[in-house]
Amino acid sequence: MCVTFTSRYDPRTPRLLEQSSAAQRGVWCRRTRPGPCGTELFPRRFISQEESSGTTRTSAPRPADRDLNDKQNHPVMESKALLRCKIVVVGDSQCGKTALLHVFAKDSYSENYVPTVFENYTASFEIDKQRIELNMWDTSGSAYYDNVRPLAYPDSDAVLICFDISRPETLDSVVKKWQGEKQEFCPNAKVVLVGCKLDMRTDVSVMRELSKHRLIPVTHEQGTNLARQIGAVAYTECTSKFSENSVRDVFHVTTLASVFNIHRPQVKRATTRRTHKRISQQPPRTEIHEHPPAIRKDRAKSCVLM
Repeated sequence: MCVTFTSRYDPRTPRLLEQSSAAQRGVWCRRTRPGPCGTELFPRRFISQEESSGTTRTSAPRPADRDLNDKQNHPVMESKALLRCKIVVVGDSQCGKTALLHVFAKDSYSENYVPTVFENYTASFEIDKQRIELNMWDTSGSAYYDNVRPLAYPDSDAVLICFDISRPETLDSVVKKWQGEKQEFCPNAKVVLVGCKLDMRTDVSVMRELSKHRLIPVTHEQGTNLARQIGAVAYTECTSKFSENSVRDVFHVTTLASVFNIHRPQVKRATTRRTHKRISQQPPRTEIHEHPPAIRKDRAKSCVLM
């Protein structure tokens, strides 16, 4: 066998050899033994210059194969990974925990109170083009379940400690009970202090009833000071009955504090199906400390980031 270069057309062959870019760079294999029409050619057998010189080279994968391998090895390339966050909600009985979760996860508010033992909710939303899935645990505030409630704490990213703005005794329970329980069973989880039933702060009947005991509804300053005292990353107030946006802010702030480590992300929300009502006589105010991530809100609510 010998290897020689041939021209585009071989007069001893009845057909024209195809001239491709690959053939121009390589050589054709040709037999010296004569065939039926003289010298026999094998145009389908291509020998590269590396093969003819005794060297071999591994061919690069085709673009289609390379893309397929990249997608198999890196499935995140096709879409952003879904981030998951576990949030446990605790607080005294009837302080507004279940209503808070119902409005956020189901877009519904129920006037009827149903005691909760354990309930699990799942909801997803978008922050800075990143999809977040929240796994939220509703717990009972009754002392009857004090031995069972700790089962909800493992692997928690954040704990929402809730109190009722119209019941000052629920604020005292934050220090006496809930902060200690959280520190015992999930010390590494972030804490967000939440004042529920914001609309009751200016309710005449509530103020009249509290005045009989020389009390007033929990003020915004009291909540802010207590949040600093227990080391909470944020203090926020909401009303599940009248403002769905205030409820969303609770979980947006919690997610930013427990999942993200970025500076001043932008929050994008989906439009709500419920009608928003503005609380009368309640001035909007937001206090921000130590340059926390900025949150773009649809309505003004009371919210403090520590």
